[in-house]
Amino acid sequence: MTVPLAADLTNGGGSALASWTPLWVQLGLLGAAVTGLVVTGRSDDPNPLLRGLRRIPNALERLTGVSGWAAATIGTSLFGLLVAGQGFYSDVSWHIALGRDDEVLTAPHTAIVVGLVLIAWAGGAGVLFATLDRVDTRLRWGGLRIPWSAGLLGLLGLSAVAGFPLDELWHQTYGVDVTMWSPTHMLMILGAAFSGAASWLVLAEAGVPVSGRRWWRGLHVVAAWLTLQGLTAPLGEFAFGVPQFNQLFHPLIICMAAGLAVVAMRLVLGRGWAFGIVFVSFLLDQSNLLAGGNDGPVRTRAAAIYLVSAAVVEVVALLLGTERRPRFALVSGLGIGTIGLAGEWAWNANAYQPWRAALLPEALVLGLVVAVAAAILGVAYGNALGGRPGPRSPGPVLLGAAAVLVAALAWPMPRSVGEVTAAMRVEPSGRGAVDVEVDVTPADAGDGARWFQASSWQGGELALAEMEEVAPGRWASSEPVPIGGSHKSLLRLHRGGEMMAVPVFLPDDPEIGEPEIPA
Repeated sequence: MTVPLAADLTNGGGSALASWTPLWVQLGLLGAAVTGLVVTGRSDDPNPLLRGLRRIPNALERLTGVSGWAAATIGTSLFGLLVAGQGFYSDVSWHIALGRDDEVLTAPHTAIVVGLVLIAWAGGAGVLFATLDRVDTRLRWGGLRIPWSAGLLGLLGLSAVAGFPLDELWHQTYGVDVTMWSPTHMLMILGAAFSGAASWLVLAEAGVPVSGRRWWRGLHVVAAWLTLQGLTAPLGEFAFGVPQFNQLFHPLIICMAAGLAVVAMRLVLGRGWAFGIVFVSFLLDQSNLLAGGNDGPVRTRAAAIYLVSAAVVEVVALLLGTERRPRFALVSGLGIGTIGLAGEWAWNANAYQPWRAALLPEALVLGLVVAVAAAILGVAYGNALGGRPGPRSPGPVLLGAAAVLVAALAWPMPRSVGEVTAAMRVEPSGRGAVDVEVDVTPADAGDGARWFQASSWQGGELALAEMEEVAPGRWASSEPVPIGGSHKSLLRLHRGGEMMAVPVFLPDDPEIGEPEIPA
């Protein structure tokens, strides 16, 4: 399986990945929107600066019917998420296609920083405009009126922004990492990921119901979609085809995201909307829109579809209702962890690292646990968002569900290297590639593996070749493996909690003083 990356190997020169155009277009749109709001807004404040600032929430409130502070907070945060998301996609694609970048402020990095700053500023804008309009908030500090949802959003944004300089310090201290899931990367990813959920809470605090003006349901739908997308963001580790962590994380994160987001969607938005949002999200994922369409430089494969899980939640609500929230959470969680997981299994049978039978036992047991715990929390989240009235879950139940969820997600974290040796041979196959054959000891080392692949990346393409057993203990690549140039080609074996790799070809790397490892 070869995934073409239209990329020049000179630090992105000539590649769509290095283009500044998307960011300039996005910032131009933002500038035009702010200018339009200032021009059309109304204020009689004698201070010119305050008069200009007050016009922004005034124009937004007249346009949407939503409190000005809330409309500004939501609009800024959602726009920031889109900017950061586009930069994130291009940055990961850059590192898969090209390897390291030679400077800090590349186009993708700048887009990420700008997006994260906008998310942080969204919280600040909420506080600023709530203070100017003297909004009655429970939380006050001096003369500041602080909506708690805007404060939460600001903290998430600031933590995400802090991840960028910490990431540079991490690289200087420990070297360059090759995974999305380094601590500093996750600080940025999770800070941005949960900002969608925080933005949905802004609507709740501002008292914006789902029904009413035409804008209101639309805002709830967009916030719900971004909540699901945020919870799905860590799955990029698997969607891009070069995961460095236990494959068990893949189904568990899916069960968590479905339990939290889809259950809340059904409670807040009503019949059919959860499935509708998930279906449209699936179509957007399939269009590869974030990468510029199917002709973009990188094609990822959606790591989750949620269609079956959403259908399960809709059916549970239809048959059992949602008034008895504990029952709704339990049955929805059980459905997500079984029928929903089966749907994801069918989809991921053709993933870059296909789901195989070896994954099933742990995925089914822990997936059920994660889905039920997440559904309990999803019901509580839906209640906080203003879902239809129902009894609130007791605090100890929510704490217990959160603890179980964290423990289950931490289960796959430990990794080890197995007692396996490999005797590898390569045969030229033309076109700068080789056929790989390997004898493993013990002979059953590859039996029941979660994946056994030859992976080649950072040479202008991502190439994955499954290893197929041709004799007891002897495995051969299903496709030629690229070598030469800047390709980094590895043979990778993952079984249970063990992850192992041996180089097929590595180019010389003067930056870290490592010589070439020839094929």
